[in-house]
Amino acid sequence: MKKISVDISAEYSILKAENVTEEFAVRSVARTALQHGMILGEDVLRQGTVICPAGTVVDDTVVERLKSCSIMCVTVRDQIDSAATRFEKIRFNVSFRLFEQKHTSGLARYKQLLNEFLSGVIPVPDQALLALYDDLCATYPEGSVLLDYLYNLVPNEDELTYNHCLNSALLAGAFADWMGLSGEKKDLLILSCFYYDIGKMQLPYELLWKPGKLTESEYELVKKHTVIGYSLLEKTNLDQRIKNAVLMHHERMDGSGYPDGLKGGDIELSARYVAIIDTYIAMASPRSYRCALTPLQILGNFEQNMQKFDTALLLPLAGRIADAQIGSTVQLDDDSVWSIEQIHEEDLTRPVLISQDGRRLDLAKDSHREIMKLL
Repeated sequence: MKKISVDISAEYSILKAENVTEEFAVRSVARTALQHGMILGEDVLRQGTVICPAGTVVDDTVVERLKSCSIMCVTVRDQIDSAATRFEKIRFNVSFRLFEQKHTSGLARYKQLLNEFLSGVIPVPDQALLALYDDLCATYPEGSVLLDYLYNLVPNEDELTYNHCLNSALLAGAFADWMGLSGEKKDLLILSCFYYDIGKMQLPYELLWKPGKLTESEYELVKKHTVIGYSLLEKTNLDQRIKNAVLMHHERMDGSGYPDGLKGGDIELSARYVAIIDTYIAMASPRSYRCALTPLQILGNFEQNMQKFDTALLLPLAGRIADAQIGSTVQLDDDSVWSIEQIHEEDLTRPVLISQDGRRLDLAKDSHREIMKLL
């Protein structure tokens, strides 16, 4: 039985679990999904100040404190034998821990480089950013592993925009490899992702990561980040295709995007790549109202919005993501357990499953069964 003590601060009380010596992992949980009795796995920071230390036991006071500070996601402790999915189990992997450490230091370096550029201390730091990418890339063997690592990362609440762009640049490198891009073309895509949200870095944090729905005027202001970003880079010696990616990454193939409502081939190719990467990273990241989506859930969302993206680019990426799930164990809505045996090219989220006793189930032909989680 764990001993519980109460530490009373000026603003709120914290229950801390003491003498917790058993080995545990941490997993990310949306604030809205927190339950009483969960134990925070890591310090919760707001602008560099600890507002809830690791070991805090979750109760109503803690949840309200997190809400008042606009904290969307925290980590909680899991015993090793209670890690429920293969994604959660990855957090016990030594290689993932190395990646996590490199990512933390890389994020600080990325922020430093962009801030020095924005303040006029240095010119556009292309080579430094590519070196940063290479350093992080060396910590994982291939793109499919990166997808799992990104899913398990816990974002720094104070650096969400920088975190989003850094993760996008990492995925861009994997995407480039899968598409057969190398050399200058690969570097161009990576740099496009390092820079594409630079305009957001000029907007108030409280606006960008507001827990509730934005008002119409607030949304219109956020949409200006593409034009702001382009203006910041317009007079630099950056490749024009990178500048266009910054301006156009929210344009959509069906004309429903912004800032100019461009369609199809009128959208720069680099921006069409970035649109897919940006959307994937957004769905793979936790939000205040949900946890990070799994790869199969992300593919389902892409399938529902296929008309918005360049399918010549999206389908190869989706196929790679889907293929990486082959062999994974899944639990269906009736609690039965199966393994993914085959992915349908025409229906990526409804695979062929096989049971331990050799029975097969084709979800594409059985609309009444649903995958609930990956094990």
